[in-house]
Amino acid sequence: MKKLLVVWKSNNEIDIHNFVIPYLYNAKRHEWFSEVELLIWGASQEKVLEDTIIQQRIKNLVKNEVVVYASQMCANNLGSQELLESLGVKVMFSGVFLSDRLKDPDTEVLTI
Repeated sequence: MKKLLVVWKSNNEIDIHNFVIPYLYNAKRHEWFSEVELLIWGASQEKVLEDTIIQQRIKNLVKNEVVVYASQMCANNLGSQELLESLGVKVMFSGVFLSDRLKDPDTEVLTI
């Protein structure tokens, strides 16, 4: 079974609440993929900093075994590392990670 990585870079609330979070949750819950991962990158990190509802929804994803990562470079630029880590997000430099996932034939990478 394939793995899924969603690269979330949108700060659009409609996308976040009606696609990103529910799709990840359901992909894990219904076992549509063997592994479900989220990479918070760019404008999405700023949105997480500003919105406590989104913060709670990310904690729920982590609680439900969606592995959530965030870009260290973005976290450094936005000052978001402490908050992200408190939500259970793994903050790391993500260039090699993303490149490895893109090259992996067993991983689907979706960007929004």
